[in-house]
Amino acid sequence: MKQSVVYIGVDVAKAHLDVAWQKQSRRFGNDKSGRAALVAWIKQSPTAVQLLCEASGGYERGLLESLEQSEIKVTLVQANRVRQYARAAGILSKTDKVDAGVLSAFGAAMQPKPTRPQSAEQKRLREYEAQRRHLSRILLAEQNRLAQLGCAELRALSRKLISQIKNQMATIDVRIGSVIAQDQELRLKAEKLTSITGVGERTAALVLAEMPELGRLNRRQAAALAGVAPFNRDSGTLRGKRTIFGGRRALRSGLYMTALAAARHNQILSNFYQRLRAKGKPHKLALTAVMRKLLLVLNHSLKPIPSPA
Repeated sequence: MKQSVVYIGVDVAKAHLDVAWQKQSRRFGNDKSGRAALVAWIKQSPTAVQLLCEASGGYERGLLESLEQSEIKVTLVQANRVRQYARAAGILSKTDKVDAGVLSAFGAAMQPKPTRPQSAEQKRLREYEAQRRHLSRILLAEQNRLAQLGCAELRALSRKLISQIKNQMATIDVRIGSVIAQDQELRLKAEKLTSITGVGERTAALVLAEMPELGRLNRRQAAALAGVAPFNRDSGTLRGKRTIFGGRRALRSGLYMTALAAARHNQILSNFYQRLRAKGKPHKLALTAVMRKLLLVLNHSLKPIPSPA
């Protein structure tokens, strides 16, 4: 059957964009003029097109915005999925041009859905959350470093740096609260999330920033996207252990801390945790199950209420 959509692969680097469009390959600058030239070239296509690119440390943001403004469909794919596809196809070379071709072939084979455009508020929230996590890692590292310092002058400088990091985190928390409060959709979602015992403002902000799809997913999709779905490891008569992997790491880490609190203070989740422990399940396995159950509760709470017939 004739393919109705042409999939274009774009390998994103700091300075340039390598593009593979069927048998054509071109390079554009990753700046305003280069992205404009890319959009103009794509619009020459007589058939529908869909671009595929990977997350590239933020260097893809300008491209995504240009494509959204031009109403060109784009899918942001996980890099490990594309590399696994390349290995399966026997493509061992790795250059920018080759990577763009692999993305194009991956799109044609897998036909992924376009990534849903995010609002300006959603993008700001995600960026604030990412910066806060970055500062949190620096804070932990500096606090550990302080405990090892013997020089009084260095200890004073370290305490000053720790204070500055904490002040920046407090400022970002205010900004996050402001973004959520000023956007009606985000505010209503945050209120629904925090109404669940064990879920605080920090967890709500993390969920809204890292998983905006929540409320539009089924149970399996939500669990897999967060990386809390157990996958089988069976072969023949062998029955391996079910394990979780993949998903969005930042979200999974945040859910872990929330699950710790929920397992103590949320009556339903606490009883669920205790039942698993009573059956001999290890602590981490039981807590992972609490994470998954909590995520499904969050997903259900954000599902739209069906209108009466």
